[in-house]
Amino acid sequence: MRIPSRLLVAAYFLFCTLCAAQCTLPGNPSVGTIDSSFNTFFKQNGPGWTGGDSAYSVLLPDGRNLWVWSDSYIGTVNSTTRLRKGYLFQAHNSLTIQDQVANTLTTVGYPTNKSSYFKPANKNHWFWVGDSVVYQPTAGVYKIAIFLLEFDKLLAFQGNSVATLSWPSLSVDSIVSVALPDTTIDWGSKLFLDSDGYYYIYGLKDPGSNTKTPYLARTTSVSYLTLPSQWQYWSATSNTWVSSQASATPMSGLTAVTPEYTVNKLTATSGPFYLMTTMDPLNPVYPNWKNVTTYYACSPQGPWSNKTTVYTAPEAGAKGCKTGNLVTYNAKAHPEFTGSEILMTYNVNALVASDLVCANDYIPRWIRVFIPGVTPGQ
Repeated sequence: MRIPSRLLVAAYFLFCTLCAAQCTLPGNPSVGTIDSSFNTFFKQNGPGWTGGDSAYSVLLPDGRNLWVWSDSYIGTVNSTTRLRKGYLFQAHNSLTIQDQVANTLTTVGYPTNKSSYFKPANKNHWFWVGDSVVYQPTAGVYKIAIFLLEFDKLLAFQGNSVATLSWPSLSVDSIVSVALPDTTIDWGSKLFLDSDGYYYIYGLKDPGSNTKTPYLARTTSVSYLTLPSQWQYWSATSNTWVSSQASATPMSGLTAVTPEYTVNKLTATSGPFYLMTTMDPLNPVYPNWKNVTTYYACSPQGPWSNKTTVYTAPEAGAKGCKTGNLVTYNAKAHPEFTGSEILMTYNVNALVASDLVCANDYIPRWIRVFIPGVTPGQ
């Protein structure tokens, strides 16, 4: 029997898709250990950045690292008591450059700019940050694209924008609104260019409860980051990429994530795979999130498996420096940093605002996690 050529082509692509979705995953991660050098380094007394959350990072063209922060304290801290002059933070977002060779942290724009580095047109709104990517629009020229999330005073999500920075000045070329079809999903939890030529954009649907679910879109050019009409969205229900955000579904294999999470493509001795780093928001529920959690997948869209608690944050529920308790949230991986284990962070905050006068109550913590067969610095 002769099979029609179009069926052969369809079968070939189905076979290739199935092959691409299969890989050999490494062994589960080990329990994380404290990275004392990073924890000590980021206890900055100023002048400049002295604390923040989010803690996104990207490797710069000159080998230094850009840290992109949301709510930030900019100023000074008493080096003996680690107390601030007050508990109110100065900026909704900030940038710092870490030079590991010189062992310095530079606050970008300081002291000229002592407030938010990115500001929306509506003065009653603010930007929190998402992930970023370095790219080359032309040979020898570098730019940095950073996802921004706009919120109002009631913490209602208003939409995404993308800021473009020049390198090496880090001056803001533009802030362009993302033409979202609606604001049911906020995008930019993670952003990276994969070897297949797609930029993968991870997002989140937040129902206002602990069941926050992760979504994924992709596009072929960094210039399309503000044009969702040029995006494809993952539907785990149909196991296909679809053209409409309304047809997208959460990625499969996991129930919920914290609002910020990361996905990184890594290579182990067993081959390439994808690592998701988050916190488990269901065990226990907020405000007691404490378990830094990882998942593995063979493709950027999952399905995700090998759920592993790699660290239990001791700060979760602990007493703040004065009257309240501490909370932990939004774990991320930073595999661009060299070492025998993968660098991860989680944020620490205080439930009572007045406790934030203590600098140690509002600063991320750094841990290292070993994954069998993986060499960091990727």
